[in-house]
Amino acid sequence: MSGIVIGSVAAVISTAAAVVVTTLPDAQALLSPLTEGGNEYAMAAASVLASLPMLAIMSVLAISGRE
Repeated sequence: MSGIVIGSVAAVISTAAAVVVTTLPDAQALLSPLTEGGNEYAMAAASVLASLPMLAIMSVLAISGRE
């Protein structure tokens, strides 16, 4: 059951990220720390983006725990 939730949340987050990147004109500026080679902030930006799915899962669990 938790695997289904994790997969669903990951699919939603990746879809939302793709929509944001394609619709915002400044999306390239947001992703520039990851796309530029040799940038000192690339690792920090990647770790923040990698933690977003876990934060989404924790939010879903916290909301479902209140009910």
